[in-house]
Amino acid sequence: MDPADLTRPSGAWVSVRSGRGVGVRDPGKDIERDFERLRSTMIEMMKSLFHGGRPTSVRGSSFAPAIDVFETSSAVIVLMEIAGADRKDIEVHLDGRRLRIAGARRVAAPVDAQRCHQMEIEAGPFERWVSLDFTPSRDAIEAVYQDGFLRITIPKRGDPSVTSVPILTE
Repeated sequence: MDPADLTRPSGAWVSVRSGRGVGVRDPGKDIERDFERLRSTMIEMMKSLFHGGRPTSVRGSSFAPAIDVFETSSAVIVLMEIAGADRKDIEVHLDGRRLRIAGARRVAAPVDAQRCHQMEIEAGPFERWVSLDFTPSRDAIEAVYQDGFLRITIPKRGDPSVTSVPILTE
């Protein structure tokens, strides 16, 4: 039996024969490389299925608007992109150390449209939760909806409890 064809009983190392001689390789690294190759292949497949690499949403289905969370020395600022949503369709609630942002965005297609060539604007109900690692000051939370962005400023002190947060329009 050729020693280059043997594996250790644990299967941790494998001797392989190549055109350049005998080498030792780690199956763990091979698996990582194989999974990375599989992941890349799947991403390319999804891009080919959906125009521009972005799946077309089904009108009325839920979606998750993009959010950014920033922290300063005195507050956490949550910025959510929800252009086109009506302020009255958005709710912000603080439940202890969790912030819930929910609502709906309605996008109407032109009434006289005969054919749709591209639909990328996501619409429908949405809900996002942001976990906080501090007890927020519920009385000083401010939510402002302006230019398609909801900006929520959450000061870092106070007692946890459930409260609704009014949304201001500037």
